[in-house]
Amino acid sequence: MAATRPVALDRQLQVGPALLRLAVRGGPGAPDLLRAELDRLGGPFTVLAGPDVPASALRPLLPGAPVVRTAGAASLAEVQRLAERLAAAGFRPGGVLVAVGDGLVGESAGVLAALLHGGSRLVHVPTTLGALCGPALSLRHAVGDGAFGVWHTPELVLADLDAVARADVASGLAEVARHVLAVCPAGYREVAALLRPEPRYAPRELAALVALCADARAAVVAYDPQERGPGLALGYGRTAGRALRRLAGPVLGEGAADGLGLLVAARAAVGLGLLDRADEHAHRDLLARAGLPLTLPAHLPVDPGAFAAAVRTGHPGTVLLAGLGRPHCRDGTLLADVDAGTLAAALDAIRPAGTVPPQPGPGRRTRRRGAPALPPTARRTP
Repeated sequence: MAATRPVALDRQLQVGPALLRLAVRGGPGAPDLLRAELDRLGGPFTVLAGPDVPASALRPLLPGAPVVRTAGAASLAEVQRLAERLAAAGFRPGGVLVAVGDGLVGESAGVLAALLHGGSRLVHVPTTLGALCGPALSLRHAVGDGAFGVWHTPELVLADLDAVARADVASGLAEVARHVLAVCPAGYREVAALLRPEPRYAPRELAALVALCADARAAVVAYDPQERGPGLALGYGRTAGRALRRLAGPVLGEGAADGLGLLVAARAAVGLGLLDRADEHAHRDLLARAGLPLTLPAHLPVDPGAFAAAVRTGHPGTVLLAGLGRPHCRDGTLLADVDAGTLAAALDAIRPAGTVPPQPGPGRRTRRRGAPALPPTARRTP
């Protein structure tokens, strides 16, 4: 959807001792404005681009800069291959690595920038809404399904909202929902009113969603830059989503898996007596408004035991909510050790048919009759 007026969003996120600058542009002249931001860094630039990023999108941004293409994976083997190709392309100490693509490209670039030449300058240019609202705004960059990670501060995060609008916006809306449900439920009504099943958004609407995520993230990482305390809330539902994707394979897209992971996490919290049904319904309502699936595909059965094992293996715990914007904390951590039985039962929340709701856990809270199904417009974030 074309914009008739330029759109500009600028943020400076204080992430512990680091300052992360975000510059988002849309509408007429956006590529030239982004190029001017890059020119201020001085170069020399080397581009790391995803396999789906067309050359025509790279030329206006950095004409003449060498381009290295990723294979679309984020693994240690891919990082090693890319390091060798960057060296061959002339990437030297003092250079700027510009990552153009989705979240996987950004994760690989972050690891490379942290390791090459004792630390290199990094610029993220995410081309998807999910990457722009999530991993591009983090100091943590991980590959190998999150098993290998480093900490590195990007010099700048740039985005062209017109390019983002042409990508798979619906998948990125799961990342927006994660921020609203786990960190900033005060924005629930505003976001719910903006969402629609047909994922066609004007740059100004996308800017509003990005601003909400950036501000929500800033609220929790200012004093938790490594996301080991309150910042763990930014990974709400991600463990379950990754487990579903691992079991289902590429037939289940990343955005769909992320959304279903949120529903499973909500049902697990309900089963443990932490979350009430109205707040679980708020999860489903937000995802339905975004046009994201609420159930697994009928032809894609997922074994409950295998799912529980996938969630619990190799992960220190799962983030659960005790209410919208209220991550459950026990023994000083947001990571709960959820038993396999609860996880298997939570899978019922996304079965396409014939599901049996789990019985209420001991001490589960209930909402009084007549209370609104949607959350109030102002609840404190943690």
